[in-house]
Amino acid sequence: MGTSGNMPTSNNYVKYTISIYQNSQSVSGNYSNVTVSVRFFRTNTGYSTYGCGTCYCKINGSTYSATVNSSQKITNSGIILFSKTLDIYHNADGSKYLDTYAWISLNTPLSSNEQWYGEWLSTIPRTSSISSINGDTFGSPIPVNISRASSLFTHNVIYERPDGNRFTVGESISTSCTFTPDLSD
Repeated sequence: MGTSGNMPTSNNYVKYTISIYQNSQSVSGNYSNVTVSVRFFRTNTGYSTYGCGTCYCKINGSTYSATVNSSQKITNSGIILFSKTLDIYHNADGSKYLDTYAWISLNTPLSSNEQWYGEWLSTIPRTSSISSINGDTFGSPIPVNISRASSLFTHNVIYERPDGNRFTVGESISTSCTFTPDLSD
């Protein structure tokens, strides 16, 4: 989905970025499967930085970590020192802004402050609506057309009479159904 700008560390030649990638979404579960990664690189060539320590990443309020060892060398070509895939639940309206923070601490020494990056995830459809009801004659069939928010959605269509009584006129409907209001209505 997106990648942050270059973030500084205690070494002027070592920077890092945070990337957020949305793998998939669950409409029924109202969540996205997301991968967050932290990539380190040197801005100059011919040198490498390495050491032992930890790369941290806070995702949606929870902090995770990855152990870094001396074989993981930071060079000009870059290296991912942290990656995490997890499900991120959306708000009731299907929207979600994902906050992430990352920082590092190595014995080289190499360190950084906790720095932020965020992205809006794709909104998950939550509510269908009636796009049209054609017909205005009691005792005659009336088609109801539904604007489906997701191809996975099915709907129950309920007709409410003027006296407040409700009748189900369609169950597990995808995009349309027809009902006939009684003449006595």
